[in-house]
Amino acid sequence: DLRTSNVIAGCTPDELSLGEGAIFTSNNTPTEINPTLLTRFNAAKAAAKKEGIELKLISGYRTLSRQKYLFNQALKKYGSYKEAAKWVAPPEISHHPMGLAMDVNYPNEPDGAKWLEVNGYKFGLCRVFKNEWWHFEGNIAPGWKCPKMLKDARALLNA
Repeated sequence: DLRTSNVIAGCTPDELSLGEGAIFTSNNTPTEINPTLLTRFNAAKAAAKKEGIELKLISGYRTLSRQKYLFNQALKKYGSYKEAAKWVAPPEISHHPMGLAMDVNYPNEPDGAKWLEVNGYKFGLCRVFKNEWWHFEGNIAPGWKCPKMLKDARALLNA
């Protein structure tokens, strides 16, 4: 169950915090999905289940080599760096190798992802790209308003 904790007292020993802000990169090289991001997803998953909605974490953390492979596959499929970057973030800018991104219910279950798009802000999760209904990140504090979605991953190239 979710509860609002006392700011000073915080969580009880058997509770996990959703964090108090956006989840950013760390100085360490990640080898797994960010633990706070995973906690947020699991809290959202439990809330969705109470409404009969199933959320599945399909892809979270990816190694840099895996992201390179996926981007190279997109290059072959779409024929140019710019068009490939529309659908698969290049490894140097992707948030998956940082453990900060997740793909939910991809490729065949957009209904659950739609629930997360509408309710994810409560858990600090936002859909990031207009063209990827499945891609979510912990880019806000739980309860804050999600920022305007980026058109696609190419927007990260200019950031």
